[in-house]
Amino acid sequence: MKRVVLTELLPGMVLAKPVTNSAGLPVVAEGAVLDDVMIERFKKLELASVYVEGEADSTGGKTLAELEIELDHRFRYVCQDPIQLTIVSALRDHLRHTHGTAEIEEGTATS
Repeated sequence: MKRVVLTELLPGMVLAKPVTNSAGLPVVAEGAVLDDVMIERFKKLELASVYVEGEADSTGGKTLAELEIELDHRFRYVCQDPIQLTIVSALRDHLRHTHGTAEIEEGTATS
């Protein structure tokens, strides 16, 4: 289980703990699969974070394609900003490098 701030929630994540309102009443049950509507509802409730299934600080065994989709989703509101596009490009390069799909530079020795 890991705690995720609202800005990092993605559709498809599964709640590990129920979400309650300020009065302590359950709003969404444990095990619910998040969608865009639910995430917006959490924002309207002004929640700081929720608990979702998965290990903290892990990619959860996600493929490079899944990680790139998440990257695009996280930056979807700033896609017109050239500085943000530079950041996305650098992050995408990092993902590709850490997942072994970066192009091998010419002249680099391989084992």
